[in-house]
Amino acid sequence: MDNKHGLPEKQRCIIALLLGFVLFFPPLVFADKWPVVSDLKGLATKYPQQLELISYERYLGKKLTFHENPLFADKINRGVLPPVEKRLPLEPLVVIPNERIGKYGGTLNGLSISYESGTSEILSWRQVNFVRFSDDNRTIVPNIVKSWKWGLDYSKITFSLRKGHRWSDGVPFTADDVVFYINDIILNKDIHEDTPTPWRDFDPRVKKIDDITVEFQFSKPFTSLLFYLGGNGSYYEPFAPKHFLKKFHIRYNPNADKEARAKGFKNWADRFRIYWNRWKDAVVNKASGLEVPTLESHVLKQAPTEKGRIFIANPYYFKIDTKGNQLPYIDFHNERFLEKKLWLGEIFKGKVDQKSQNMPLDAYPVLKEHQKTGNYTLQMPITGLGPVLFFNKTHKDPVLRKIYGKPEFNFAVSLAINRQKINDKLFLGLCSPQQALPQNIGFVTQEDKHFMASYDPDRANALLDGIGLKRGPDGFRLRPDGKPFTIFWEYTLQYVWSHEFPVLIAGFLKDVGIKVVLKEVTTKEARKKQLANELDISNEWVAPFEPTLFASPTTFMPPYGTAYPVMGIPWWKWKNSKGKLGEEPPLWVKNLWEIGEEFVTLVPGSDWYNSLGKKIIKINLANLTAIGTLSEVPLITIVSNKLANVPQWKINSFYYGYAYPYRADQWYFK
Repeated sequence: MDNKHGLPEKQRCIIALLLGFVLFFPPLVFADKWPVVSDLKGLATKYPQQLELISYERYLGKKLTFHENPLFADKINRGVLPPVEKRLPLEPLVVIPNERIGKYGGTLNGLSISYESGTSEILSWRQVNFVRFSDDNRTIVPNIVKSWKWGLDYSKITFSLRKGHRWSDGVPFTADDVVFYINDIILNKDIHEDTPTPWRDFDPRVKKIDDITVEFQFSKPFTSLLFYLGGNGSYYEPFAPKHFLKKFHIRYNPNADKEARAKGFKNWADRFRIYWNRWKDAVVNKASGLEVPTLESHVLKQAPTEKGRIFIANPYYFKIDTKGNQLPYIDFHNERFLEKKLWLGEIFKGKVDQKSQNMPLDAYPVLKEHQKTGNYTLQMPITGLGPVLFFNKTHKDPVLRKIYGKPEFNFAVSLAINRQKINDKLFLGLCSPQQALPQNIGFVTQEDKHFMASYDPDRANALLDGIGLKRGPDGFRLRPDGKPFTIFWEYTLQYVWSHEFPVLIAGFLKDVGIKVVLKEVTTKEARKKQLANELDISNEWVAPFEPTLFASPTTFMPPYGTAYPVMGIPWWKWKNSKGKLGEEPPLWVKNLWEIGEEFVTLVPGSDWYNSLGKKIIKINLANLTAIGTLSEVPLITIVSNKLANVPQWKINSFYYGYAYPYRADQWYFK
């Protein structure tokens, strides 16, 4: 029978049932109804793609229920782990997933060359720090810290941590762990003879206000601090597990030195470095890393082997999604160590879920061809520059030091390089022949980018003749002392991208009479020789983007390094020892350092900031310490089609922490 509205009885019952269902289950309970980046459902946030729990619960109009990863069910049932609501902080960070609420499980497979050789990308999957860059690569957002407040002149900053945050072993993470890091590790002369950058330039003093509040005081404005912590400094987290490490530290254990010597160490600091390293990935390259607590999304699962490392989700990780699921979604990270020549075969078989670091651009055509069989998609975000050459201006051989230190020699080498040929042969013609200059910065001009970057072997020959490098009977040039002039280039694939690159450069230099002998070495060996000032050429460098140059201008002045010094070690020792060690540098180096010390105290975009930035560029080009090849280089980024919530990379670079802005903790397998 029809009712007074004209609806058949059967249809009326269906509508009533649906209305009752909606009333009983509000829209937000459906998995596809929770806010995601692609559909925020009216959720407004102070920072992109995330918010604090109190704000989110205000939006919901109720308390959020937390949900477990089934991975931990057995340990919870056995009483080894408490339930999720007791493991999460009282103030967890709410992460808005990119496209959908994810599901738990799976193993994220990646490739590196070997320990500390191409491992930064996989480290970035689990990375944490006080703050990070959002995926626009411009906006600084809270992470471990909930908030911060600057003093009026930027020489003081106060950080608020998250109530109830815990290390991976369940012990509370507090302001004590931050104070311990700065006062007992960074500023300890037994651990660091020279205070590491950038801290050495700001004389930090850190004090605990209460368990979740810590104050940093600096000797001068440190306006770039957050840029440092969110970018390349994200690899050097400003905290350490005091409760674990203090038993190895002489200040907290008077017997630490005696105990260390009994175990075969030189002293307590030598033993301490086994469990702590500023480059945090070095802690988990050995079995002892299993003991060290972390705040990262994944912890070391078992002792590393020569074949790789496996990490498992951290049960105390501090983030949740908008449904209340504890992150990360993916249970395991599998990092395999494999020779680069074997990488493509593994990718073609679909055995790699995400890869970008050390991927040569000339592999793009064959990778494109195998996309279907490998079940992956290719992204091509920019990464900065092609390989860069640094001649050792502090070489132990005084004759080579004099040659390499002449700007005219560096100009000649630059003019001898056929950049377009490199571009066409190795980079698919997609890049721009340019010098090695900081990226995405307004004060770098087109004229700067093309300084001495044209292919002009005739001018190169004239410059080499002019500095006394005459040709011998065999056509190769001689040193001023009459000996054959030979450049010994020990290169590592991590920084020259492919074997073909050094071969091409050696060929160009041969054409102007310079003999180059090539030898491939491991990254570890190359770094060791860099520190010992034993290389003719170094390549371990990627031009900084603006946030990194602002935070760490020493990336563009001696020693031109982030993780490792590249060139000018004796000069750096002289500076750090106040003239007691090393060698006094030339005036242009001192000028760069002086400018850099002021540069980090300025406001980006201001007139004086731009003026000093131009001076940094001018001095570097006048000496051409960093000889560039190509700019605007895309970085092949492989993403498995099985992965979800993976956004489009805008920039993929060490200086932004590789995957760090793209939130690997909310990736999941479909």
